[in-house]
Amino acid sequence: MCLTKHSTQLLLLIVVSVFGSTCVTKASASEQCDDKRQEVSQYLGLNQKKALLTCSQVNQAYELIHSPKLDISAWEYEGGFRLSTKRAGKAENSTIDFSLGIFSLSTSKKSMFVASNPRLGGIGEFLIPPIIKSEDLRDFVKGETVLQNFIPLINNPRVSTGIGGYFRITGIKQIDNALMVNYINWYDATATETDTSIMIWDANNLAESKMYGPYQLQGAAHAAGWLSEIPSNLTDLFDASHITGSQSNAAISSRLSIGPTAFAFNPRKDVIYGPSGFVQTQALLDFSMKNPLYDHSVYEYQPEFKPLSINEDGLNKMWTLSSGASFGFIIPGTRTYLTLGKSAGHESGIGYKIEQNNGHKCGGPCPYDASDYYSFYWAWDVVDLLKAKLNLTMPYNLQPYEHGKFPLPARYKGLAIGGADYDAEQGRLFISLTKGDTLGKYARPPLFLTYKRKVSTLKNETK
Repeated sequence: MCLTKHSTQLLLLIVVSVFGSTCVTKASASEQCDDKRQEVSQYLGLNQKKALLTCSQVNQAYELIHSPKLDISAWEYEGGFRLSTKRAGKAENSTIDFSLGIFSLSTSKKSMFVASNPRLGGIGEFLIPPIIKSEDLRDFVKGETVLQNFIPLINNPRVSTGIGGYFRITGIKQIDNALMVNYINWYDATATETDTSIMIWDANNLAESKMYGPYQLQGAAHAAGWLSEIPSNLTDLFDASHITGSQSNAAISSRLSIGPTAFAFNPRKDVIYGPSGFVQTQALLDFSMKNPLYDHSVYEYQPEFKPLSINEDGLNKMWTLSSGASFGFIIPGTRTYLTLGKSAGHESGIGYKIEQNNGHKCGGPCPYDASDYYSFYWAWDVVDLLKAKLNLTMPYNLQPYEHGKFPLPARYKGLAIGGADYDAEQGRLFISLTKGDTLGKYARPPLFLTYKRKVSTLKNETK
C-alpha cells in the first residue's frame, strides 16, 4: 500500500497524539501517586529513606488511612447451630466432643474443617447446617452430615509433626486446594519447641492425601495459632497474603505472647508450594513477659509482670494470666484488626490453684470469683500494624483502640470463644464457644454462633 504525503502526515499526527496522551496519563498518575505518597508519609511519620516504594503500596496505604475503624457495635447477633458428637472415624475419640472449637470455613463456605477431641488430635469436615435466629440452643439445627471423617495428625505414618506428647491443633486454613494446620506442644516446659505446622495437599481427601511437614513458623508458639487472610487490597502493602496468630490454650507463659499477635507471611510460597522447614514471618503485633500487653492510659510506667498478670491492684482491664486470643482478622474495607478470645479476673483478680467462691478448685490460674470469666475482644488499628511493619514502632508498643467483653447472648455469659472465622462475601462472623453445647450428660462439644456486620452507620464507624 502506498501512502500519500497527506496520509503520512495524518498518521504521524495520530501517533504523536496517542503517545502524547499516554505520556500525559502516565505523568498524571505519577503526580497523583506523589501527592498520595506525601500525605501517607506525613500521616505515618515516614522520612524519605523509609518512604513506600511502589505506587501500588502508596495507593493501598492511602486507601487504608482513609478507611473507618469498626466499633464492636458494628456486629449484630444472627443465630447459631450445633454439630453432632457421633463418632466420625475409626478411633474412639473421632468426635468433636470436648473439642476446643478450632475450626475454619472451607473455600466454598458451605462446610467447615473442625479439630476433634484433643485426645485424637485430628481434623474432619462437616456440612454447615441452617443458621437459626434464636438465643436458645434447643432451637438450633444439629449438623449430622460429616463430609470427611476425622483423621489423626499425631502418630500418622504419612507425616511427622515433630511433636510427640501434648499435641494440640491451634489453627486450620484451606489455601487453594490444600489445608495448612498449625499446632503446638501445649506444655513445652523447656520453651524449645519450634515445629508448628503441617500441610495436607488435598483438603478434599483427608483420608488419603499426601502430607508434608513439619514446618517451623518464625515466632514459634507466638505465631502457631489461627490463620486468616489479609484482604487483597492490602497484600502489596504488607508484602504478605495471610496472618498467623497465637493461641489461647497453652501452658508455660514464658514462651507465649502476653497479648494477641499478628505475624504476616506468605503460605503459598513458603508452605503450600514450598519444602518443609523454616517459614519466614514478620511480627506486626507481639508481646512477651518482658514486654506484656498493658493499658498505657492506666499505668504511667510498665508494671511488673507478675502483679499485672494476676491483676493485683484491680486496675488491669486488658489482659491477665487467664486471658487468651483465639482468632484475629483484618475486616475488609476497614482499618480494624479484630482479635477474639477469652479473659478473666478483671474484677476479682487471679489466683493459682485456688478454691473459687463457688467451691471449685482450679488446676491452674483462675479468677477468685467464678463468674469473673468471659469471652473478650481486642480491636486494633491496622495502621498501627503497618507502622510496626515499617519499623516505625515495636510490635509490643501497640494498643487496642477498643477492648472488652464480647457481646454474647446473656444465656452464654461465662463461655469462652475457642475459635472463629469470617465469611467476607456474606459479612458473617462465625464463632465457637468451647464446651458451649450440652448434647448429652457428659458430652461437651463447642457451640457455634454467627454475627452479621451491620450496614455502615456513623455510630459504629469511626475515623
